[in-house]
Amino acid sequence: MNFAPSPIPFFSLYFLLIILSTLRLSPRVSRLCGICAAASYLAAAYYHGWQPASMLENLSLFDPQKIVVPYAVSLLICGVVAGVVAREIRKQVEAALREAETRREMEHLQHDLEVARSIQQSLLPKSMPQVPGFDLAAWNKPADQTGGDYYDWQALPDGRILIALADVTGHGIGPALLAAVCRAYSRASFGQQNDFLKAMEQVNTAIAADIGEGRFVTFVAGILRPNRPELELLSAGHAPLFLYWLKHDRFDKMEAQGLPLGISPDFLSEAPQILQFASGDLLMLATDGFFEWANASEERFGSERLESSVRASRDKSAAEIISILYQDVLRFAGGTPQKDDLTAIVIKRI
Repeated sequence: MNFAPSPIPFFSLYFLLIILSTLRLSPRVSRLCGICAAASYLAAAYYHGWQPASMLENLSLFDPQKIVVPYAVSLLICGVVAGVVAREIRKQVEAALREAETRREMEHLQHDLEVARSIQQSLLPKSMPQVPGFDLAAWNKPADQTGGDYYDWQALPDGRILIALADVTGHGIGPALLAAVCRAYSRASFGQQNDFLKAMEQVNTAIAADIGEGRFVTFVAGILRPNRPELELLSAGHAPLFLYWLKHDRFDKMEAQGLPLGISPDFLSEAPQILQFASGDLLMLATDGFFEWANASEERFGSERLESSVRASRDKSAAEIISILYQDVLRFAGGTPQKDDLTAIVIKRI
C-alpha cells in the first residue's frame, strides 16, 4: 500500500488538543495526551500505508514516509512541554487561591477586631461623674484596634465615687479581654465591699485565678466623697502617680502601695493613702505609653516632660490638660508610631 499524506494534517488537531489539555491544570493529563496523540498519529499513519521500515530507505528528507516519526516525536515533546506549562499554571492558580483565602481570613480577622474594638470602647464611660468640688476627665487611645488599658468610674452604694485605671501587660486582643475581665471583677468587688483594701484583695484573687503566667495588671483606684476635698488612693503596681500642688508649684511622684494584680493570689499592699486637696491641686494618673513614647533618636518623652506639660496647662480644665499633654507627646515623637496604649485620668480640685 502506498502511504498517503492524509494523516499529516491531523498533526494540527492533535497539537490543539494537547494545548487544550493544559486547561485541566494536570501535568499528568497533558503528558498522557502527548503520548496518546503520538501513538494515535503513528497508528493513523500506519493505517494509511506508512511503514516503519521506510525510515531506513533512501528517501527525500521531506518525503511523507520520513516525517511521520518526527511528527510523532513532536507530539510527544509537545505533551511533555504542556505538562510543564500545566504545572506552572497550577502553581500560579494555587498561589492566587491561597492569597485570596489569606485575604478573606484577614478581612474576617479585621472585622472581628473592629467588633472587639467597638465592644471595648463601649465599655468605657461616655462621660465622667459630676463630683462637687472636683473637675474629672479621662481619655484612652489604644495602640492597636484593641488595647490593654482601660479607665472606669462607679457610684458606690454609700454615695462614694470610685475612679479606676488599669494597664494589662501587652496590647492587642488578649490584653483587651483581660482588661474587660478586670473591669467586671472590679465593679463586682467594689460594689459589694465597703472596705477599700478588702475589695482590692477580692479583685486580685479573681484575677490571679484567671491570668496566665507572665501576665499581670497594674491597677490604681481612687475614691472620692462628695463635698469633701480628699481622695482615698490605692495603687496595685501602677506608678508613678503624679501629684501637683498648686500652692508650692511642686510635683510629687507617688509609688505604688502594693504589687500588681495577678502576681500572687495574696494581695500584698500597704493601706490606702488619704490625699487632701486644695484648690488647683490635681492628680494625674497615666499609663506608661505617655512617658515611654520615644522619638526618632530613641529618646523617651519621660516623666519630666510630662510634668512640664501638666504644669504649663495647670490653669486649664482637666480635659484640656490631657489634650495638651497628648499634643506635646505627638510633637516630641515627631511621627514615630505609637507602640503602647495611652490612658490618662486627671482629678483636679476646683
